[in-house]
Amino acid sequence: MASYQKRGKTWTARISYTDQMTGDRKYQTKSGFLRKNQAEEWAISIEQTKFNESIGKATTKETFADYFERWFTTYKLPHVEEQTINHYRYTHGIIKGYFKELRLNLVTREYYQTFLNDFGKTHAIASSRKVAMEIRSCVRDAVTDGAIARDFTRRVVVTGHEATDESLKYLDGDDMHKLIDDLSATIDARRSSRAMALLALYTGARFGEIAGLTWDNVDEENGTIDIKRAWNTLDNDGFKSTKNKQSVRNITVNHEVFDFLRQLQRSQDSLDRDNPFNLVFLGQGITPPSSTAANNMLKRTLEHIGAKHITFHGLRHTHASYLIYKGLTLYYVSERLGHANFNVTLRVYSHMIHEMKDEQNKKLLSVLDGFRG
Repeated sequence: MASYQKRGKTWTARISYTDQMTGDRKYQTKSGFLRKNQAEEWAISIEQTKFNESIGKATTKETFADYFERWFTTYKLPHVEEQTINHYRYTHGIIKGYFKELRLNLVTREYYQTFLNDFGKTHAIASSRKVAMEIRSCVRDAVTDGAIARDFTRRVVVTGHEATDESLKYLDGDDMHKLIDDLSATIDARRSSRAMALLALYTGARFGEIAGLTWDNVDEENGTIDIKRAWNTLDNDGFKSTKNKQSVRNITVNHEVFDFLRQLQRSQDSLDRDNPFNLVFLGQGITPPSSTAANNMLKRTLEHIGAKHITFHGLRHTHASYLIYKGLTLYYVSERLGHANFNVTLRVYSHMIHEMKDEQNKKLLSVLDGFRG
């Protein structure tokens, strides 16, 4: 591990390493470099020398793809959300497809940069950055573990094109109304993923939050749905905490929501099924429908009504975008969605601000015209 510090007009580099014989932490420092990159080059050469002296050049026979899979299974799988796990698996597939059987210790910085360049030709820059971030985390741990001598992700350039327009991620008002009409036409406990989608449109809640709703969370007297926890969709074996503390919230809903939930409860009661978790939405057994089942249902329904395809998470975007378009403040929408902070809402829905600029300019002119009474 190297650190750098500028002292006056020169740079000082300091490296630390573990003596493999004694286990002691050791340090080596050199000053007087006119430029930081000179200090970095010195540190890399010393780290390589110390690595070779202590344990020899890395000779792992493990492929890059196999090491990444073992790494994320050990260090990430037990601790992160299902959506994050799915992305690590996606990144593993990308690595396996591009690097194939190439051994981890044979991946060079140049080869890795070529991969980033090729990946960026067909992916948005945000997607490229996320893949690169996960790979870099893995490679840094590989250096720490002694599996490889150098971090080949250092000082590379992540490439990619601009992201797809945010409007593709949610439905416009007309398609939203069509979807609500279609979903509302059949409220049946045997097809509860349809009711889940309907509630997502009315509340903007996350899939896991909806899957984890119990009947005591439905507070018709106060006109709210209480989000207190989520369902563990990864293991499908019970409840878990919400994404963040701000996600514990009361969502105000209208009478139509309680109307279709009462229909769902009557249908559920008529089936006389076991419901040990007291869940609002049941799948084939005693647990909620899976996200895969819900997304498949949504895809079929959108095709049926002639609307563009969005994911179940896109229903959350649809809800939020519609509220913003109708004039509700970003602060209110942020609290309703359970975002960790307002900046998340501002970043995700900044496109709505740009779309409403003309309307806001008209309001501004009206306000300015009234300055003189």
